[in-house]
Amino acid sequence: MKTFTGSMCLGLMLLGAACSVLIPKETRYLESAQDRATQAEVRKQLGQPKYMAATLTGEPVLVYQFMWQDPSNQNSWGAPGTWCDEYVLTFDRQGVLRNWTHKSEGHGGELSPTYCVTDGFKPGA
Repeated sequence: MKTFTGSMCLGLMLLGAACSVLIPKETRYLESAQDRATQAEVRKQLGQPKYMAATLTGEPVLVYQFMWQDPSNQNSWGAPGTWCDEYVLTFDRQGVLRNWTHKSEGHGGELSPTYCVTDGFKPGA
């Protein structure tokens, strides 16, 4: 019974470690940065945003889009295509990150999609 319990604990630890590898680095950063990081700190970590806007009440919004080609096109397990991750970050008037959303979408065999995610951020809307 001791061996089974030890094996179960080890398996759960390995599963937890494997799952953390699958979470995008941007998501891991934003989880740790929410309610403490400033716009300048976020830009230093994530780079220049794709779009900048403001909410109706004047809070700054930064939009990041990260596209990458699916490596499955290098083998027979999947179809080639592009994935896009969109992060919409909202800051308070003092410039502190208060909220963010993440959407991810695969674009099948499309290597140069014209949009990042369905119903994603629309500049000027």
